[in-house]
Amino acid sequence: MDKMISALPIMVNNYAKLFGVSVRIQGTVAYTNGKTITLPRLDIKDPIKARLAYGYLAHESAHIRYTDFKILEKEEIKNNLLLFSLFNILEDNRIEKLISREYIGVFENLVLLNSYYETEWQHFCSTLGSISIFNVTLALIQCYSQCYCQRYLTSRKKSRLLYFHLKKRIGYQVVNALLTKIKLCSKSKNSHEVYECALEIYALLRHLDYQNEKNIANNTEKNDERLSIDNIERGQLRNSSKNSAEFLNEYCKFRRYSNDDVGQVTPSKNAAAIIQENSCSQSSSSRDDFGVITERVCQNGRIDYLRLLDNTYGIRNALHYRVKSYVDTLGNSTLRGTRIDPVKAQRIPFGEERIFMDRVLKKDFSTAVHILVDVSSSMLSTDGEQTTRCDEACRVALMLSLALEGIDGIKTMVTYFPGITSEYEIALRANEKASLMAPRFDQKPRGSTPLAQALWFAFDKLKEVSFKRNIVLVITDGMPDSVNNVKNCFDYAREEKIEIYGISIRSELIKNIFDNACVIENATMLEEKAFTLISSLFSLQNNEVKFSTAVME
Repeated sequence: MDKMISALPIMVNNYAKLFGVSVRIQGTVAYTNGKTITLPRLDIKDPIKARLAYGYLAHESAHIRYTDFKILEKEEIKNNLLLFSLFNILEDNRIEKLISREYIGVFENLVLLNSYYETEWQHFCSTLGSISIFNVTLALIQCYSQCYCQRYLTSRKKSRLLYFHLKKRIGYQVVNALLTKIKLCSKSKNSHEVYECALEIYALLRHLDYQNEKNIANNTEKNDERLSIDNIERGQLRNSSKNSAEFLNEYCKFRRYSNDDVGQVTPSKNAAAIIQENSCSQSSSSRDDFGVITERVCQNGRIDYLRLLDNTYGIRNALHYRVKSYVDTLGNSTLRGTRIDPVKAQRIPFGEERIFMDRVLKKDFSTAVHILVDVSSSMLSTDGEQTTRCDEACRVALMLSLALEGIDGIKTMVTYFPGITSEYEIALRANEKASLMAPRFDQKPRGSTPLAQALWFAFDKLKEVSFKRNIVLVITDGMPDSVNNVKNCFDYAREEKIEIYGISIRSELIKNIFDNACVIENATMLEEKAFTLISSLFSLQNNEVKFSTAVME
């Protein structure tokens, strides 16, 4: 299992290089736009989940290699969930067949991916009578197409079950014609031929007379025993050009049942089901994301962003010297060095031995500070002020970084969450100067609140610098995407003695998660509260001072 997990980053990088794409891991759905592959978050400590990750990666990479994404720009398929689903299902089977032939070992992972949803499939079968005709039809198309493309062992059995159910609702002649088209589509050489087949099937479904559904079921029930999966292709499409008035009604049922989500159209390859399972597991956490594979840096904002902090010089200077005083007091001179202090050298006749200027810092106060800044969509709020919460949070993060810059024994890092193309992006690394990286701090609100992912990333970075004391400061304005995963982060932080402090903008709920947090009325108070917090953490009166709500209030 360990070998499988350690190989995941290598596999991701190989696929990225092979197909010339980037890979990111976030959210609950696996998809690609032709340039970027997005995989859902999975618990890769589980060997089954790790193999599922391989299956997702292979499937989306196959789309990159074999699918013509220009088809999705056609007006006929835009905003048409049914037509898009038809094309997507048929194309999925075609490209999986091709990549399985070209790359040895892919087939087994795709089989696992397909068979993983057996529980979901059984639930789907037990409720067939209440499921939209289109959903059942698409499930049949998926299974029957797999019989000829991937040749999964279970697909024929599933197809048989769906066939006997569906023929009672729309007639066996129509279903036979449908399967004939699917069989022909399995021989398609490219995406355009698949799309033409999808259009034909769509037209077939659109011209059905759904009002006769009950009569069809009664007339065909007696023929169940003489029909089988081996001869259902023999039927012919009945000659009917009537445009059913019930089509739109059935289409609305389909969209409601699917929640307008193509991942919910059929009972397999639903990434959200795995994510839900992981989120309910105490052992799972977003620390198991692939997101740690690639570190993305914040895109630069305004070049002159540093000038916007001119009015914070006084508070920055005061904080800088307060922390520096803390460091200098706990530091001590060394008997060795390369630079001589001329003042001390004059006292050599009087027994002065510490004549070198270099200083060695005690491990007792070597400190790493990692600031996590929430730039989710809710940070766009102004709370009646002239600036947004996001603007103030970005300014304060840069202000703190500038104040701590250049102090021996202090390392400052800043990460924003979410990022534009990932769940977190780096504004400042431990070996960088905030004064040179200021444009990175100029970010705009976007996305959700993946706090757990940002915390695990911060923990990994704190390990790299290996300082005695580790501090994480979170600036946010709401609840994280996954409370359970964040609680797992806090459990880990307590074990590793990592201090986590939070400043929340108008959200009292944060106190239910953070051991040490305060709530402010609006973002304009961030500057003052952040100054108070950092000052208390580097207090000369108490080297191990603990942050409390009282300090911030």
